[in-house]
Amino acid sequence: MNRLTIEQTQFINQIAEVHEMELERQNTLYKKTKLSVALRIEMIERGLKYNEDAILIQTQEEQLVGFIWARYDKSLKTALIEILYVVPTHRNQGIATTLKKEIEAWARNKGAHKIESTVAYSNKIMQKMNFDMGYDMDKVVMVKNLLVNNEDKHK
Repeated sequence: MNRLTIEQTQFINQIAEVHEMELERQNTLYKKTKLSVALRIEMIERGLKYNEDAILIQTQEEQLVGFIWARYDKSLKTALIEILYVVPTHRNQGIATTLKKEIEAWARNKGAHKIESTVAYSNKIMQKMNFDMGYDMDKVVMVKNLLVNNEDKHK
């Protein structure tokens, strides 16, 4: 496991693609675009450049098999996990747990008093892993999609 550097552009690009793909998969109203990926790349690079973020990667034969990206908010003394992802063929091997433990150590070193992670309601495996690692459920976000009344359609 290594900490990603700003020079590792191939992994930065991959992480941005995966992040956007996962947002689209988990939210029917979100659409991954070339622009959204480019903006995510810029966000990653900025976080790495100013040392506000840490991205830990697990590779195998120079291929990315898992990563975790966390941001640190000094004013809140909180680390926020943006995404934890393991390639499906490499799941159930302890990679996610190892990545999460390492990012927790990074957060402690930064001075964080807590770490937060958003998990999709349907992702019971990640919820169980978090509970097993001592995480508590802090809040539940409830969503209702509303139909947009487009006046142009009614003319």
